[in-house]
Amino acid sequence: MDAKEYVAAFDEVKADFEKLVAEFGLPFEAKETQLRETRVCVAEQCGCHCENGNASLWRNWISPACVACRTGERTATFFTSLKCSRHCYFCFNPNQEDYEYWLSHKRDIAGELREAHAAGAGFDCLAITGGEPLLFKSDVYAFLNAARELYPQAHVRLYTCGDYLDDACLAELRDRGLDEIRFSVKLDGDEALAPEHARTLDAIERAVAFIPDVMVEMPVGPHDGLAMKELLVRLDAMGVRGVNLLEFGFPLCNAEAFAERGLKLRQNPYPILYNYWYAGGLPIAGSEAECLELMRFAAERGLKLGVHYCSLDNKNTGQIYQQNKGFLLDKAFAAAHGWLHFDEEDYFLKCVKVVGDDASSVLGWALGEDLVAVERDAISERVAAGERSAPGEQGETAEPDMESERVVTVEQAVENERNTAGERAMTNEAPSAAVRFVDYDEPAQVVAFPCAWLPDARNAFPTVDFIESLNVVELDDSGMPVVREVDARIVL
Repeated sequence: MDAKEYVAAFDEVKADFEKLVAEFGLPFEAKETQLRETRVCVAEQCGCHCENGNASLWRNWISPACVACRTGERTATFFTSLKCSRHCYFCFNPNQEDYEYWLSHKRDIAGELREAHAAGAGFDCLAITGGEPLLFKSDVYAFLNAARELYPQAHVRLYTCGDYLDDACLAELRDRGLDEIRFSVKLDGDEALAPEHARTLDAIERAVAFIPDVMVEMPVGPHDGLAMKELLVRLDAMGVRGVNLLEFGFPLCNAEAFAERGLKLRQNPYPILYNYWYAGGLPIAGSEAECLELMRFAAERGLKLGVHYCSLDNKNTGQIYQQNKGFLLDKAFAAAHGWLHFDEEDYFLKCVKVVGDDASSVLGWALGEDLVAVERDAISERVAAGERSAPGEQGETAEPDMESERVVTVEQAVENERNTAGERAMTNEAPSAAVRFVDYDEPAQVVAFPCAWLPDARNAFPTVDFIESLNVVELDDSGMPVVREVDARIVL
C-alpha cells in the first residue's frame, strides 16, 4: 500500500455515498459549478468577514446567536411542536426524530429549560422554534419568563413565519425580554402564495417597532436572485437588523418537488463527508453562487442591514466541535493520542501519516534514534512484569495493545498542568525535542505523528508522500470514546 492507495479508499466512500443519495431521486450536477475558494475572493471584493473555515460570510452585523452556533457552546434551541401553518416543500422537519408524534403533541419547553438549569447547564444563547411556535403563545411566554429568570443575560430569539403575530403578541414578546425575532420568507414564484408573502412582510415591518433585532432567515434558491435583491432593498428600508441567507438544502425527501423546479444537488456537497446531525440535508447546486452575488449586491448598494451567508458547511461545524472538544478536556485520552491536535479552523483532530515501505524509516526518525532502544526496553520490562500503565499519567509510557498489535509510544512529558480550570489538555504547539508522540500500526504499515513535525519530516524525507489525516471522536457500543478517521489527503 502506498499513499495514493490509502487516500483512494476515501474516494470510494464518496462514490458509495453518491450512489446512495441517488436513490432519493435527485441527481447531482455533472460538475461542481461553485468552488468554495470563491468565498474568500467575494469577501475581499465586498469587505465582508470570512470566518469559521470560510463557511460564514457577513457584513455590517451578525447575530451573536449565529456566532455561538459555530461551536454549539452555551447555546440551545427548544421547539414547542413541529405543527406548522405553512407547507414548504423544502422543510426538513420530516427528518426530525419522532416527527409524526410531535405534529400532534407539544413539549413543555419552559419546564425543559428549568430542568437544564437545575442540572447546571449554562447558556448564553437560547432559541424557540417549531413548526410554528406562536401556535402556542402561552408556552412561548412561559419560556421567555423562565429564560429571563434563570439566564437574565442570555440572548433569546424566536423563529416564526409571522402568521400569528399581531401588535398585542409583539408587545408581550417585547415585555418578556425577547431579543431577536427571525422571520422566514418564502420565494417560490407561486402566485397562490402571494397573500402569505404579503402577510409576512407586514409582520416584519410591524415587528421593527417592538423587538430590538428583527431578522429574516431564508434559504436562497438558484433562481431567486432578482426577487431577493428587491427583498433586501425593501427590508433595509424597513429598518430590519439583518438577513441570514441560507444555502438551500435538499432534506432527502420530497424529491419530486425539487425535480419539478429543475434543481440538482451540488457536487462535493461537503468538504468532509460524514454523518452530520443537522437535518437540513444536502446543498442545492447554484444556491451558494446566488448567495455570494447577494453579498456583492448589498455591498455595492451600501445597504445598512447585516447580511450573512450561512453555508451548509457552516451548519455542521458545531457538531464536529462538540464531538472533539472532549479531546481538549480529557487529559488521559488526549495524552494517549498525543500525535493528534485539535485544528481551530475546522475543529477536526489531525495528524500526519506515512504508509507502506516508508513507514518504518519514518518511524525511526519520529521516535529519535537515541530514544528507540530506551522506549522499547521500557515497554518490554512492563510487559514482562505484567504491569498496565495508565495512559495520561505524567512520566508514563502507554502499554502496547497486544490484541491489535498496535504499539502506542507516548512519552508523557506534556503540559497537563495547563488543564486546570478546564483549559485545553493539548495545544497546537510543537512538542519539545525530548517529547515523542508516535502511533505505529505495524501490520498495516502506518505511522502517525503531529502535524507540527511535518516541515522537519519533509526535510528528512524529501521523496516521501505525507498524508494529512482528519479524525473525529465517537463513542463505541460501550460508551467509551474512540478516534475515527474520516478523511485523508496527500499533503502537497
